[in-house]
Amino acid sequence: MGLDANYPAVTMNDPNGHVTVFNEDHLPIGQLGPPPFESASVNVTCRRKAWEDEDWYRLLSAEGWPFPATEAYVAANETHELNPGQPYPIPSCGSGCPIKIGQAAGAGALAIGAVAAAAAWRRRRRAPGIA
Repeated sequence: MGLDANYPAVTMNDPNGHVTVFNEDHLPIGQLGPPPFESASVNVTCRRKAWEDEDWYRLLSAEGWPFPATEAYVAANETHELNPGQPYPIPSCGSGCPIKIGQAAGAGALAIGAVAAAAAWRRRRRAPGIA
């Protein structure tokens, strides 16, 4: 994977080691590392606090790994900025975990649907002429 100079990049702390790349569900999808692996460095878009309350870098692209993913992450404690502040400092990701936000929205929609169904059932039960 080549690096894009328009985005910040991180590289492995141990150039002879390996760093696991995780997907949005925190499942391993690949590795950074020396050949024959992809690369020791990757472009990132932001830094976020996620699994186990640790810091993670979100990769610019989740494509090209052995397993499919919508998003890809590497642990911040296993990597460091390749050129700190270049082309700009790595920002924090937007607040909240998109997965948890989606789950909360789904639960909210389910709760609203349940309340609406209960109200409709009560109205129907009280309507005159229904046996």
